[in-house]
Amino acid sequence: MIPYSLRLSRWLLLGCCLFVSELLQAQNAPQKLRFEYGDIRLGTGVTQPRLSWQLANTHPGVRQTAYQILVASSPEKLAQNEADLWDSGKVKTSQSVYVDYQGKSLESRQRYFWKVQTWDEKGTASGWSSADWWEMGLLDKKEWKADWIGMAGIIGEPPRSTQARKDFSVKNNLVKARIYATGLGDYVLKINNQKVGDQLLAPGWTDYLKKVYYQTYDVTSLLKSGENQLDAFLGNGWWSGGLGWGGGFHRYSQGPLRLLCQLELTYADGSTEVIASNKDWKIRLSPVIYDAMYHGEHYDARLEAKGTDADGWVTPVVLNDAKNQTTLFGPNKDPNVGEKADIFDMKKMEVVAQEAPPIRVTETKKAVTVTEPKPGHFVFDFGQNMAGIVHLSIPKATYSQEVVLHFAELLHEDGTVAQENLRSAKSTDRYICKSNGEAEEWEPMFLYHGFRYVEVVGFPGKPTVENVVAKVIHTDFQPIGEFSASEEILNKIYSNAKWTLKSNALSIPTDCPQRDERLGWMGDAQIFVASSCYLMDINSFWAKYARDIADSQHPSGYVYDVNPKMVVGGPSKPAWGDATLIVPWTTYEFFGDKRILEKNYESMKAWVEYMNTHTSTKKAGIYYFSDPDEKWFGYGDWVPVVASPGKPIGGAYQIYSNTLLAKAAHVLGKTKEAETYAALAKQYTTKYNELYFKDNNYEGKTQAANLMPLSFGIVPEKLKPVIAKNVADDVKAHQDHLTTGFIASQQILPRLTDYGYNDLAYKVATQKTYPSWGYMAENGATTMWELWNSDKERPEGMNSRNHFAYGSVIEWYFRYLAGVEPIEPGFKTFRIAPKPPKGLNRVNFSYQSLYGPIVSNWERKDGKLILNVTIPPNTVADLELPLQAGQSASLEGKKLKKGVSKLQPGSYQILIQ
Repeated sequence: MIPYSLRLSRWLLLGCCLFVSELLQAQNAPQKLRFEYGDIRLGTGVTQPRLSWQLANTHPGVRQTAYQILVASSPEKLAQNEADLWDSGKVKTSQSVYVDYQGKSLESRQRYFWKVQTWDEKGTASGWSSADWWEMGLLDKKEWKADWIGMAGIIGEPPRSTQARKDFSVKNNLVKARIYATGLGDYVLKINNQKVGDQLLAPGWTDYLKKVYYQTYDVTSLLKSGENQLDAFLGNGWWSGGLGWGGGFHRYSQGPLRLLCQLELTYADGSTEVIASNKDWKIRLSPVIYDAMYHGEHYDARLEAKGTDADGWVTPVVLNDAKNQTTLFGPNKDPNVGEKADIFDMKKMEVVAQEAPPIRVTETKKAVTVTEPKPGHFVFDFGQNMAGIVHLSIPKATYSQEVVLHFAELLHEDGTVAQENLRSAKSTDRYICKSNGEAEEWEPMFLYHGFRYVEVVGFPGKPTVENVVAKVIHTDFQPIGEFSASEEILNKIYSNAKWTLKSNALSIPTDCPQRDERLGWMGDAQIFVASSCYLMDINSFWAKYARDIADSQHPSGYVYDVNPKMVVGGPSKPAWGDATLIVPWTTYEFFGDKRILEKNYESMKAWVEYMNTHTSTKKAGIYYFSDPDEKWFGYGDWVPVVASPGKPIGGAYQIYSNTLLAKAAHVLGKTKEAETYAALAKQYTTKYNELYFKDNNYEGKTQAANLMPLSFGIVPEKLKPVIAKNVADDVKAHQDHLTTGFIASQQILPRLTDYGYNDLAYKVATQKTYPSWGYMAENGATTMWELWNSDKERPEGMNSRNHFAYGSVIEWYFRYLAGVEPIEPGFKTFRIAPKPPKGLNRVNFSYQSLYGPIVSNWERKDGKLILNVTIPPNTVADLELPLQAGQSASLEGKKLKKGVSKLQPGSYQILIQ
């Protein structure tokens, strides 16, 4: 018989082994669970959602071979593995990104709880992940009990801001409270004088003719048993504040401003109450006495509600059936005479759940200096050009004192702010104090400014850096890419590009954040989209913008230069309209989001068909855009140093768009269409070379003229080195400088590197004299300029200091200097092929992919090139080393063969000597 002490030891050992096994399973459980794009879980309208996760196990070579997902209606059921909504079972696949939910139909207001377990390449199961959740919004328009309400009549142009209010009671034992709300234009909610949510400029900018987003808020903690008060402040935003140069004539509406708001209360006994906007609310003019996106916000604190008859409350009107004629493109005298004046109709506009992250404050900045160039004029320099607002704090107010804040990117020689480059935008906020000797605080609700400097006038006393604090705002995507190098000018340019992205992503990608424009120009967007995908987790932002393009698309198939459509009529010009394909395709490449292609394929196809069937294509065999006199062929390679012919650009982009459409069709299983558009691209390529190629050069013989066909696969294979040499020779003829504009500047460094001129590309990238990216940085730029010589051009024209098109240079940093790019969409497989140029000694790059961190760091040291790379779990990398003649490479002491090496998940150090 086995002694008791020995049996006890065995049981203890077995228990320890089981404990260690369970602990290891728990440690290896999937992590970073993600619903859809990872940015909206509360109030989603996605009825076929996708789930993603990352593997926590980082042992070398780890990959997923299967998963199991459980979805339950409560956390308690999920904890017991009772998947009453969906149990996927064990699914044998390596897919861990965008896995389709296949459970029971999703219901409005329901919260869903889920977790996942995986199996690795050895068949070993992980533990279950921690639980995550998502909650549905209102999925059927019949569930809206609220009316659109506003104030009768219109006061002011643009319309005066209004304030709607509802007093209501809450019973005991409240367990859940949700607000579903939206507005036209912007709205801000408060409950018991506490702001609801952290969003800014809600509901965001969409094509309001088609749809407006609603937002969902959990307000349970803001309510109390007994009496409560809900306020809604309404401002113009993009809806009625006036947009476009020349004073902001263009609007969706002249008013009135309107609100849709539905508060739903759920109690412990299961009973519910709905408090919905209707004629039983009350409304009045708000303390915001003026607001316009370009010109500023004026707030009179003396007009805040005091609970007296002087507050001016009246009964709202119901606007469910309202219609009005828009002025999106202006009257007949406007150049866009071909555009009809659209009619806005509330009945035709859809109210849909928000689909992209909201605008939020992402950081605050205090001034680095405060000067007083004139008595009583205090200029705050925040050291960084940005998009945002300021928070004003007044320690001791003076009743009726007006504090004025002027915003600008530049200073006059006398130290006061220079607003000339804002054109007609006044960009001035005003605050009127309500007390004597008391502290007051304020910040605007319905706009943003592009600025580095703020000039404050009328401040009671002398302000400090604590009294005027900048708040950086943008669509709240998260940073995922980081880059640094031994050459400081590259780091400055990288910072400038990143700040420019943050400044120009406010619901849509804008051209600039400061002047009387701030529109969704497609040329800028398509040029910068790849760089932005390296920088930020920006998938949902571009998915939303792709839908804006489709929503605004003309029935004939053409698209607009600006989306949502506004100010500039159609059809879109070459390189601008082609964002219709470039944006969704590039986003798909970086994030593996197949749905962006599915949702936008018909829009992509319609634009391509518009070009393919255009009169010019029938006439010349290839597309070109022109005015009726065929003297102007579009924007061309916008604002270049040396102009290039504009006519060939239409054909170049027609070829590129047909090529991308063929690729998208292939991904979506549309085999015949893929073959059709690939054949058309080939046909147009032949015609392009027939028309525009002569004497071993493309028409114009400029850098841009040769770069576009070289970039779009138009150049015959045997002639590619010849055309690349043309570009390189022209760069050298300009003392190692580029001469390109918006479009071709994205292409010049990649093509030089592709064809053996990497050292020359580096010289161009690090130039500090005009024209160059370094010239901007050396001359005080903290964001990218619109012009290569913005410092020399007259300020009052087209001269933004915050334009992201030229920021596309940083794509070369990531794709070539660090050498990281996707092969299979979403970086499921990817390439690491760094190209170290002479003169650069170090590059550090990291990228938080949907599978985990990718790292590519290299450094020259003691005659060796040391490359450190990290491959995330469940992926594979193709390693292509920059071996020179006579060099060899080793990995962990083992010599690597020349060519491509497959790297499994893990971290590696490679020595090249």
